[in-house]
Amino acid sequence: MYSLLYSSTRPRFLLASATLLLAACIPSESPSLRTGDPAPDFTATSLDDGTPVSLTDYRGHALLVNLWATWCHPCRAETPYLQAVYERYRDRGLRILGVSVDRRADHDAVIEFVEEFGVEYDIALDPDAKSRDLFHARGLPTSVLFNRDGTVAFSWIGPIPEGDSTFVGGVELALGR
Repeated sequence: MYSLLYSSTRPRFLLASATLLLAACIPSESPSLRTGDPAPDFTATSLDDGTPVSLTDYRGHALLVNLWATWCHPCRAETPYLQAVYERYRDRGLRILGVSVDRRADHDAVIEFVEEFGVEYDIALDPDAKSRDLFHARGLPTSVLFNRDGTVAFSWIGPIPEGDSTFVGGVELALGR
């Protein structure tokens, strides 16, 4: 009887466990920040040289801030598209700041991730995950696009679908077409 009960509930347990695991990465319906909100006061550490990186450093540029982690599968799927967006729009003034919320102990994994995906945009480290609170992130990845004046153009929770017209249109508007 126990083995019959165990075997019949095990698939439901595994499904529930998988659902909870993915919930940390799955998109939410509500935006994290509203259009027109000012950029939060956020500073992290540059992966390149360990210096502080602040959102104010990007004033005058359209800035896409992308919160991610090496263990987040949707983040991994989204990264090649973000790199392509960066390559397409960087000459027009788009900057991307990828903010890793991985633990300090995972520093080497972050470096490997960046190398694996050929990421050329800026990467900052936020091992205390302060950015998740500041950006009201309800999951990973979370992206916020800022206009050149430092105000929110839009926010996106979950992976940005490749070629999404809302996203591309938002980037175009933030860049001033």
